[in-house]
Amino acid sequence: MSDGIRVVAWGRELFRSLRVLDPDRAAMLLLAAVAAIWTFTVADYGVTWDEDVHAYYGNLVVEYYASGFTDLRALSWWNLYLYGAAFDAFADVLARVSPLGLYETRHALNITVGLIGLIGTWKLARAVGGPKVAFWALLFIAVAPTYYGHSFNNPKDVPFAAGMIWATYYAVRIVQGMPKPAWQDVLLFGLATGLATGVRVGGFIVFGYLALGVGLWVLFHAIAERSIRTFLLGAVDSIWRIALPALVVIYPVMLAGWPWAQQDPLLYPYLALTEFSHHTYPWKTLFAGGYYDADQLPWIYLPTHLLLKVPELVGALFFGALALALFVFGRSMTTGQGGRFERMARFLPALLIGFAAIFPVVYAIAVRVTLFDGMRHFLFVMPPICVVAGYGFQRLIEWLQPKPWRAAVFASLALYGAWHVTMLARLHPNEYVYYNALIGGTDGAEGLFKLDYWGNSYAEAVRGLTDKLRNDYGDEFEARTFKVRICGPKAPASYYFPPNFEVTSDNDQADFVISMSAYAPSGIKTPESECDTALAGREIYRVERLEALMSLVIDRRDVKLANARAKAQLQADARRRIRASILP
Repeated sequence: MSDGIRVVAWGRELFRSLRVLDPDRAAMLLLAAVAAIWTFTVADYGVTWDEDVHAYYGNLVVEYYASGFTDLRALSWWNLYLYGAAFDAFADVLARVSPLGLYETRHALNITVGLIGLIGTWKLARAVGGPKVAFWALLFIAVAPTYYGHSFNNPKDVPFAAGMIWATYYAVRIVQGMPKPAWQDVLLFGLATGLATGVRVGGFIVFGYLALGVGLWVLFHAIAERSIRTFLLGAVDSIWRIALPALVVIYPVMLAGWPWAQQDPLLYPYLALTEFSHHTYPWKTLFAGGYYDADQLPWIYLPTHLLLKVPELVGALFFGALALALFVFGRSMTTGQGGRFERMARFLPALLIGFAAIFPVVYAIAVRVTLFDGMRHFLFVMPPICVVAGYGFQRLIEWLQPKPWRAAVFASLALYGAWHVTMLARLHPNEYVYYNALIGGTDGAEGLFKLDYWGNSYAEAVRGLTDKLRNDYGDEFEARTFKVRICGPKAPASYYFPPNFEVTSDNDQADFVISMSAYAPSGIKTPESECDTALAGREIYRVERLEALMSLVIDRRDVKLANARAKAQLQADARRRIRASILP
């Protein structure tokens, strides 16, 4: 049997087994597998750019309560007072009783929240598409490199994404339950939205999703009844039955971890929202090979990153499913069964999911939101994108079933899936630097877009430097002191320093420099002034994935010695000139 025939036969058997496997059971097995993998690999991930300031902010919020509201440092700490500390404060409390280290505890909590986001994606897809669509949506989000990589050590965007997908799920449940949705769904929508806004105030956008869905349902019903009275009564009933109860839950939950907003619960959240729309980011952002101020980026910045960061198959399925949904909706309006109201109302849940995937991006472009770090701040659109893609994939499978060449297509899809998982493994533990084949993969994006912009690879760089010095000095290693300059934030590297490593900000004193790929090849000044000038020296260690640079270590000891000798020579020359000018 030829290899091609074997592949086709394998594809046929694989998809035959998937047809008979209960999709809910398959989803539970997939969740268990992801939970196990994340648990056993969480220690591989480093500390990211601003985890240290988030950890400190969480501590300040806990101290705010512990002091009886007299310790007010949380109201002015850096710019983090503009964020809620729903995640950070809970992480601080957990770290006080955890046997693990501070960041190890935070990372364990991070993957827990990431898994909750996976479950929310599955629940949402199941509510609108059934168990099979839900399984595919879960699979797509579970192997989405950007969501996967950030789930280990991103204390803002992953908790926000998890809260948003659960809030969207309950918004869909409410719309499906109209005109009298279950009160549990309303309260749980308030809880999920409150937790999302308790991380980032932009979570209020999901309240707009709910208002859109409920408002359209009331409007369609009024049109079907041809009654303005029906519209007015439906609007008033929705306010009392849905909006007000939800807000009663959202606000206390949001404010619980946000001391600054407690000072003026109406004005301050609004001020935070306007600030984040045009947040000041003081450093240049790499895009398509050029460097831009964050508030001067081309409008295609975010759409480009979404297009290049979403796996190829998921992106194709997403756009295909949107087109298919519009076609099915249009046809149902003219040839569907039942009344026009029922047909319109049936599509409202799908409309909300598509809206949740597209509207935030359109809004960001329209108001020129300050952007940086790729699509990190828009990670919350990945779950609804995967839900839409899951719907598209299930429709594709159903369409292929009667085709005589379906086995070859199924085999190709299976091979693509295997290749994608292999690529994830090769990126580990830097999955979030992924770029898809449209740009030539991660190595194709090098020099054009940011790769390791958050310093996750610094832990590996420190281990590489430590191992080299231990090998060079043997038993004398611990008796020596090495001064290390860290480009960017210190914590991602210094947390992993052995006792005889010292952090220095003085280029002349640095024995070694550790720099992430966002700065090393660019010649652009880093967050710490003049750090790029410290890169003169000999490269001794590189952290690479898929042939793309993540970070590197520069040995400056020879440069440091040469500089010291040159300085001594200049001083000696100066003394000689002084003596010559004084003595006859």
